[in-house]
Amino acid sequence: MRHIPEIRRAILTDRSAIEGVGWAALAVVIPTVARWMIDRGEAGVPFVTYFPFILLTALLLGWRYAAPVALVSGFVANRFLRDEPVLFYMGWRDALMVALFFITCSILIYMGEQLRRMVRELEDAKAREKLLNAELMHRAKNTLTIVGALASLTRRRSPAEEFFPAFSGRIQALSHATDLLVRHDADRYSITGLIEHAIAPFRSNGNFRLEGPECEIPQASCMPLMLVLHELSTNAVKHGALKAADGQVALTWELSGEAEPKLTLHWRENGGPPVVPPSHSGMGTALLHPQKGLSRVDHRLLPHGAECDIEINQAYVA
Repeated sequence: MRHIPEIRRAILTDRSAIEGVGWAALAVVIPTVARWMIDRGEAGVPFVTYFPFILLTALLLGWRYAAPVALVSGFVANRFLRDEPVLFYMGWRDALMVALFFITCSILIYMGEQLRRMVRELEDAKAREKLLNAELMHRAKNTLTIVGALASLTRRRSPAEEFFPAFSGRIQALSHATDLLVRHDADRYSITGLIEHAIAPFRSNGNFRLEGPECEIPQASCMPLMLVLHELSTNAVKHGALKAADGQVALTWELSGEAEPKLTLHWRENGGPPVVPPSHSGMGTALLHPQKGLSRVDHRLLPHGAECDIEINQAYVA
């Protein structure tokens, strides 16, 4: 399919119900007219012209359209392309012919549907690979920037003799946070532990204030929340409150609702340089939006500092 882009695009195109019905009707009309113009079915085997169109319908539209096309094709061929149409009573030869027709149609529909799914799954895999590559490049660039910023932060806030141990500790904390992102396999995770892992590489001399009740969040929310907190911390180190010596981030969270508790986190920066909105949106900006596991991510760049509200619909009271 890679070498026939027109067919690939046709398989990947999503069509409306009206378009689907129209193409399905043509899949019956065209082979009927073609056979009528050739010999009006006098040579026998009246169904033969329909098979390619049934396969194409399954390939381009799916089995839900191909199955009705097969049924209507069988009825039309029997009614207009046979000298003696088969009615309710038929001999064993006619019964065998009808059975072979529908068996052949079933095989063609199955083959077309499987090929259609395979092409679409390959396209989805290609899109995921592209997104993962973009995310990998973004994370690699961010990691290099973070390492440089952490070195500057450590040099500014640590005596010369303590620089190397402090800097090594932050690099190790960054490694642990990254490891948690890719190896976390528990059903739930402590919100306090997750937050501390996420911000550990960026904490120094009280630059973070954490406050909120202990609770747990589901596995589906852990990775997205880690990425969002990691992105917010990265931005704060590069452009926001953590870039300044006296800058601080207040990260608080609260639970609401009794039957189905909802967790809301509030990120507030202050004491940093004036905020300048970016001229373009990059991969990091794309992370600061609602996604699977995070029902709301409201990121705002205000003159005094960045703010972000994050909601997780499902939480567990510890």
